[in-house]
Amino acid sequence: MIHIELPTFEATWWPVHLETVLGSGELITIAVVVQPHTGKCQVRQVISPPLIRSMFGTAGAGMQLVVGQTVIALQAQIDRETKLENLEFPFGGIGFGRPRECCGQDINEVFDVATRLAGAFGQSQFGLHESPSKDSQKAFEDWAERVREQALTLQKTMLPEAFNISIKLLPNRRTRIGFMHGDYAAQFGVLRPGKATTADLRALKVKLFDLEVLRRAQAVSIATTEVLVGCPELNADSPFPKRESIRLNESWEFIDNEAKQRNIKALRCSTAVQAAKHLMLIAA
Repeated sequence: MIHIELPTFEATWWPVHLETVLGSGELITIAVVVQPHTGKCQVRQVISPPLIRSMFGTAGAGMQLVVGQTVIALQAQIDRETKLENLEFPFGGIGFGRPRECCGQDINEVFDVATRLAGAFGQSQFGLHESPSKDSQKAFEDWAERVREQALTLQKTMLPEAFNISIKLLPNRRTRIGFMHGDYAAQFGVLRPGKATTADLRALKVKLFDLEVLRRAQAVSIATTEVLVGCPELNADSPFPKRESIRLNESWEFIDNEAKQRNIKALRCSTAVQAAKHLMLIAA
């Protein structure tokens, strides 16, 4: 007889809808609120900044502000222990969809299910296992190799075997973890300006998912997980157009928040040397 362990974490979730044009009835899902049956309520944005900008064009920056401020305002009220039925939205045209019940291993899994079911443009890459674009995959691999080379050059005692470790996370799926040392694990990725931003963001979400699954795995004892992201510093002297710089920073904030929600640290590194020195401190 096969023993199947069913999820025991129960919660109710609500989609947060934005009416794109007041009175039109056209709704998109911008966030999800999850209320565990035992535990604290949380809200998370489910539509990414690049998608908002591509949908709304020149009005994208303003719409991103509306979405971001809505999520912040709701979380602030939740932190003050305001009841769900008394939550107030900072802008008109925003409201809750109907509630749904859900079970999962934890609140993150409920958010993933809710995001995939919430409706238009609310997409979660966690658990979908779709392959990153070839361009992003190559950029990720190149970044990981540069970090590895710098780390081995700077610290001769660091073992090459600690990098690019193949692990079976799920029954039918293996993945590679960028770096492992003791109870620490890190993945490597990049976030580039321009047309590559959206694909890189999607690929980084997959990296976060792999780290979360790794931490849950009973065969591996992992306490600390990080994603080391190669991302250029943006300042007045940056060669990138202002619009691309804004979009890149918004995308970084989005992936940083996704990581925090999953107890993963996202570290922004402008050079491979910076990332390598960080790993040297971990391995010391």
